[in-house]
Amino acid sequence: MVSQIPPEQAVHDIPVKTVSGLAIKTVMGNLPALTQMALFPFLLSALISALSIPSLGNALSSWILSILAYVPHTLFAVAWHRRTLMNLQAPESTSITSWNRVHWQFLLKIIILLAIFYGMSMIGSLPVLTIGAAIPSLVPLLFLGLMIAMIYVVARLSFILPATAVGEKYTLNDSWKHTNNQGWRIVAAFLILTIPFGILMLLIAMFAFGSFFTGMPTTPEEAANFNILSFVQNNGPAFFFLQLIILFVTYLPTAAVISMLSIVFKGCTGWVPEQPEETIDG
Repeated sequence: MVSQIPPEQAVHDIPVKTVSGLAIKTVMGNLPALTQMALFPFLLSALISALSIPSLGNALSSWILSILAYVPHTLFAVAWHRRTLMNLQAPESTSITSWNRVHWQFLLKIIILLAIFYGMSMIGSLPVLTIGAAIPSLVPLLFLGLMIAMIYVVARLSFILPATAVGEKYTLNDSWKHTNNQGWRIVAAFLILTIPFGILMLLIAMFAFGSFFTGMPTTPEEAANFNILSFVQNNGPAFFFLQLIILFVTYLPTAAVISMLSIVFKGCTGWVPEQPEETIDG
């Protein structure tokens, strides 16, 4: 549905602190709905993770499973965007039977954003490595700058996701216009919502690798001959259990980021849900 003609630029600036707090409040105030809507996507992600470990040695299978991994995210993200943007009270279905044209379009937009992200990485790595060959000490800073630039560009294009979730005819060019002077604000809100959980996941991984994994290299010689594929396959159950924990933990920041993106999309574009036409009895 097209509820209105998009403006030429952002209607309002993004108040980073307010938007981040509202996103957290939206998630924490809807935990029962979050649990219900995340259940099937979580189980589907767990199945894909279980299949991915024995498929690591097969490039085709790994590639197919890496694409399929975005299917459960699409099911959840479309429903959560709609809940935030349209103020829905009842949880929407996130089972595979609810998959429709909007989900296909949303998945395509995710793939496009990923292609832009990794395309920038490949293109940007060439000058970084060229300069790094002459001045090696600059390589970490150059790669950090490249990563920040990649995140910024994707943030500027990210309005395509909430717009697609609610069925709007919306382009990457529209998103770029509406996020003018707002890109760093979106990046800041994203970091506020994800850094604490990123640190938590890092601590979980460090504890898991130190306690439940075998075959970790302990000497420079072992590190030089380390075979990551064999290591993963030999620790298959531990890796699967770690992935389940990370999947479970990431639903809170994922929902918060989706809510934040929906809130800033609505604020910058002035988007409102299309109201159904009133019917006259007679």
